[in-house]
Amino acid sequence: MCVRDGCGRPRNRLGAVLEVRKPADRPEADADSRPLPPEGAVTATIRDVARRAGVSPITASRAFSGTHPVAQETRRRVFAAAEELGYVPDLLARGLVHRRSPMIGMVVLELANPFVSPIIDGAQAVAFERGHLLVVSQSLRQRETEEASLSRFRQMRVAGVLVAPVSPDLRHLEELREQGVPVVAFSRQWANGDYVTVDDREGGRIAGEHLVSLGHREIGFVALGEPGNTAVEARLEGLLEALERGGAVCRPEWRLFTQRQTPEEGVAAAEAFVRLAHRPTAMFVTADRVAIGFVHQLRTLGLRVPEDVAVVGYDDIHYSQFLEVPLTTVALPKYELGRQAAEILFRRIGAAQPGGAPQQVLLPPRLVVRRSCGAGVDGG
Repeated sequence: MCVRDGCGRPRNRLGAVLEVRKPADRPEADADSRPLPPEGAVTATIRDVARRAGVSPITASRAFSGTHPVAQETRRRVFAAAEELGYVPDLLARGLVHRRSPMIGMVVLELANPFVSPIIDGAQAVAFERGHLLVVSQSLRQRETEEASLSRFRQMRVAGVLVAPVSPDLRHLEELREQGVPVVAFSRQWANGDYVTVDDREGGRIAGEHLVSLGHREIGFVALGEPGNTAVEARLEGLLEALERGGAVCRPEWRLFTQRQTPEEGVAAAEAFVRLAHRPTAMFVTADRVAIGFVHQLRTLGLRVPEDVAVVGYDDIHYSQFLEVPLTTVALPKYELGRQAAEILFRRIGAAQPGGAPQQVLLPPRLVVRRSCGAGVDGG
């Protein structure tokens, strides 16, 4: 409640005269001359952070957005200043302004597969560095689930999507890209789009060359029997190329296919192997999880690895080196795969204009020799 005195000046309820200033009379503080707020204060602004870090407000904003190139040292100073001042950027508000949320969607085949975890780690490291949250979904190798995840990510207005496609039909990715969502495929090639994957043909070739170098001339093959799986096809092509050059063979009846990539499927493959009328002396099993079950069941059935059957796996998942018979395997740069895919995605997100030539990367595999191949080497 406010009353007025005899001069018309307003008084409060206790009778004290209230001084009223017109808006024009209020001193305007220079934003750059204001003292910095105390550390931990909730009133810190992006301008305060910029001054503390010694950069412009635009540079500070870009350091948080991750959509423009900012030097690593500059980004570190900005983040350190923000932490000192207790500044927390409103990422959701920023997403509303730019019509994109500060999130990256990622669709993997199976979270339970230990091959996938390092890929996620690599992508997450880049996303965090760019101030984005990585949101992961799994397709469980179902095309419908993959498409549903991508649709949900679009509804969330994610800044971009990383996806390990279930099938070679990638028209849905092209449609998503045409709708303005940057998309990068990984673990599968995409003729008209950005992708990062492993040179699987080279992986099959080095596995075959190694077994031939150990004297094997009859070599079998175990792989996922998934129609249109170009990675499996490439591994077999590389294997056959190496065997042909080395005078070895892989007969059709020695090529065993599984329904899933699990140790249980490896057990079933081993049981099929022992029923062969004539068995090869070595097997290339194109997934370590399957190879683990395969080796276990061979030993259960009385066959020695590598004395009776040499085995080479694929992936180099972490625990393959700790088995009773450590697994020789083709190692894939899983962390690097995720990291490079995310780097390409952020370049697309930050591009002034969409389009341009696809960015396509094939990463080289390498052979890790352990005891299961019979080479007499047990390396990590």
